Amino acid sequence: MSEQPHGAHADDHGHGHGLGSEFIQHHYDDAKHQFDSGKLGIWIFLGQEVLFFSALFVAYILYRSHHPEIYAYAHTYLDTKMGAINTGVLIASSLTAAWAVRAAQLRQPKLLIGCLAATIACAFGFLVIKYFEYTHKIHEHILFGRYFDPCVSSGGTPLINKGNNCPGTKSSVIYNLGTSKADEGCYLDRDIDTDPKAPFVQADCQVFEVTGAVQAGADGKAAFVEKGRRPIVDRCFDIALGRTGGLPASHAEGTAKHGAHAEKLPCWKPNFNPHVCKSGWWYNAKDGLQGPFVDDAKCNSARITKNPEAAACTHSRSSGILVDYGDHTVRGATTKIVAECKPPAPPAAVTDDGGVAQRPLELGAKAFTPSTKLTHHEEKEMLYAGPPPAHTSMFFTIYFAMTGLHGIHVLVGIFVFIWLLIRAAKGHFTPDYFGPVDFAALYWHIVDLIWIFLFPLLYLIH
Repeated sequence: MSEQPHGAHADDHGHGHGLGSEFIQHHYDDAKHQFDSGKLGIWIFLGQEVLFFSALFVAYILYRSHHPEIYAYAHTYLDTKMGAINTGVLIASSLTAAWAVRAAQLRQPKLLIGCLAATIACAFGFLVIKYFEYTHKIHEHILFGRYFDPCVSSGGTPLINKGNNCPGTKSSVIYNLGTSKADEGCYLDRDIDTDPKAPFVQADCQVFEVTGAVQAGADGKAAFVEKGRRPIVDRCFDIALGRTGGLPASHAEGTAKHGAHAEKLPCWKPNFNPHVCKSGWWYNAKDGLQGPFVDDAKCNSARITKNPEAAACTHSRSSGILVDYGDHTVRGATTKIVAECKPPAPPAAVTDDGGVAQRPLELGAKAFTPSTKLTHHEEKEMLYAGPPPAHTSMFFTIYFAMTGLHGIHVLVGIFVFIWLLIRAAKGHFTPDYFGPVDFAALYWHIVDLIWIFLFPLLYLIH
């Protein structure tokens, strides 16, 4: 053991306690020893960070392999432009972070301070962009788990939803969150499809906008008291891909002459969303429609118990009636949509005419054939215009978990770089003591690298 004072110890490069920075700790031999120890520590920390995020990437892979349709559908809810801008912002911040390390090594305090400030600015810019992304999804109810209740499809088509408080639309559905099913406002497609030749549900309904007030009844429960109503007589038509196949010729001509927005507002249309109006087995009881049940046996068991004389159970999906106002107004509990739909007439009897006349289509028979085969892009557009597939909420559970955790790491990085900026302004960093800047830059590179994986996996790959 040398008797030379520890403060005078120095290596061949002049790095020592006597010649170097005052921040070289006494339990290290020299500046290089301290730097190498810190480097090992930060790499161990970053290794566990990679393992931490790996669990979320495994969840992503499993759900993507088992439910690829939810990724194909839900990724268009994400704003690719904002994601791309954030990618560029983080890449720029990695450059300034690496530049800051070099500035500390070369004893360039002004450049060091400028690079640290630029890195902080980029990090704040990332969070601001992410804030606008998140607030838009909150506004549209595009959230995780049971909070996933979108107002529009991923292609921008208005949807019925559980909350029934979307801006610019109002539906007939009254959804019970306690029982997880609609109490009223859902109609079986077999009961409202009056044109089996058309590819869409053609309902024959009278639709009314009812205004009133929610008041406490004699039993103490809140009840809606009607004060007035007005009819909604115009129909909405979803023209997918600019096509009018299966729609009335008069509307096709009107669209061709006046454009897709020629229809009058407000207008109404049947709207299917499996997260709200469920598919399954149903029967008609005296007090209304009962269901859905998972199979015929459970449906008939419930039917016999409650009303043995009711018609046999049938399988069908159900749709709500959606009114599109074309504005941004949220119509709350003081407005209801009431629809009175006529069931379709039974198919006409067919007489044996020797095959001279064409047989009429049975109700619900599929008779629509597109004139041309849809391209891959057109098929995707039709997918995006429809309702969310089952388990779509899990996509956003994974999305918010991964991007939210990443955002927390960005926020931590901001505090670290602010601390480094304060120390840089005090002149603490020298060519033999720049470890904190280097370690923070390594952490920041990992944070940026994780986002470079998240951006294509969530925003681009479909």
